[in-house]
Amino acid sequence: MMDFIANFSIPAVILLIVLAGYFKGVPVFDAFVEGAKEGAKTAFDVLPVMVGIIAAVSIINASGLIGILTRLVQAPLGLVGIPPEVIPILIIRPFSGSASLGLFTEQVKAFGADSFLGRALSTVMGSSETVLYPLAVYFGAAGVKNTRHAVVASLVSSYSGMLAAIFICKIL
Repeated sequence: MMDFIANFSIPAVILLIVLAGYFKGVPVFDAFVEGAKEGAKTAFDVLPVMVGIIAAVSIINASGLIGILTRLVQAPLGLVGIPPEVIPILIIRPFSGSASLGLFTEQVKAFGADSFLGRALSTVMGSSETVLYPLAVYFGAAGVKNTRHAVVASLVSSYSGMLAAIFICKIL
């Protein structure tokens, strides 16, 4: 029964949308084409921002900047109980979801999912989100130029969640 529901739920929803539009007198195909045009225009508007963010993350990863930053903040963060193995993910998570997922995968393979580090890293990954990429994409698409407060508020909340995740894992 679950396979039936899983296989036919999306086609059923699409059929319901098409039928609802048809019965309301909406030219369904024309509305779809207009929406596709708007979606393509938005994608082309966002493309330069996406390329810039991807290039920046690639440069940061290839340059070794993450390693340098990790060594710089390792001692102060160690004083408050942050394990050094977590620091690279704390640095890269706000910038790139895929890069932080790659680092996370490497750390979990090295230390195990059931270790303290595995649990802490899993909780960090679940308690935070990539911040700068979505802000750049959405604000770029909307034409927002002054993002100062949004960036700061997003970074503060993301780092608060990540640090709280680590401390909660230490307690539990």
